[in-house]
Amino acid sequence: MSKMLSHQVKVELMRAVTWRQCVIWAALILVLPTIQFLLIKENYVYYRQLDLFLRLNSNFVPLLFPIIMVLVYAIYFVGERKNHFIPYVRIRIPLATYLFSKLVVNAILSFLIAFLMVFVPFIFSMYIEPGLGIVHLYPADSNPIPYTTFEQLLFLGTLPYGIIYSLWVGLNGMMYATMGLLLVMILEKPFVALSIPFMYYLLGNFITQILGYEQFSPTYTIFPFSISQQPLWTVFVPFTILCIVIIILGFYLKENLYKHYD
Repeated sequence: MSKMLSHQVKVELMRAVTWRQCVIWAALILVLPTIQFLLIKENYVYYRQLDLFLRLNSNFVPLLFPIIMVLVYAIYFVGERKNHFIPYVRIRIPLATYLFSKLVVNAILSFLIAFLMVFVPFIFSMYIEPGLGIVHLYPADSNPIPYTTFEQLLFLGTLPYGIIYSLWVGLNGMMYATMGLLLVMILEKPFVALSIPFMYYLLGNFITQILGYEQFSPTYTIFPFSISQQPLWTVFVPFTILCIVIIILGFYLKENLYKHYD
């Protein structure tokens, strides 16, 4: 990373990390899992403490995941374009450096928020809730336990499983946020740009279900709690496609940079 880019990343991070933003991010991390916990704590049968964690990551977060990710940082670039701020920035810093610093900061923040959205409920489910005793665990007896994808990692230990899985969600969150910001940088209509990652996510789910390949859906490969355990390699199929889409968008922006900002 060049000295100028490194400096600009620090500037953008300091600009982004305000008390107001920290409150918003804390809400993204804590509010949805809290609501989910209140809804599920007495309505399901739990055989393992891990089952609570799996339920906490159902419904709200998987459904709204791309929307949450673009709300972390990408949405704030809309104001800069709308207020014609970028022409003034170009006087003191190369446009490519400025935009790339935005992408770097967006990646850092979205990764961190997505990671914590999963890791905080994991810590609560596995280490805090057992001491509180809010959720009652039932003996499995002859009932089959529904093992899910990524539980293959439990042989490493409970905490390593939680960390690795949270890193996976963080990585995917970063990619959806990057897609959103790239589209905002490319397209003239910001609402359309910010909607596309969510539409891509929904379309991917729809197509895989229609074709009978639910194991490759964007949702089930990030939040695989409503599908039986799949081989770990399956999660990399939609992720690879997402990476290719982002690379194409990045090259398009690079080749048409000054066309969009002249």
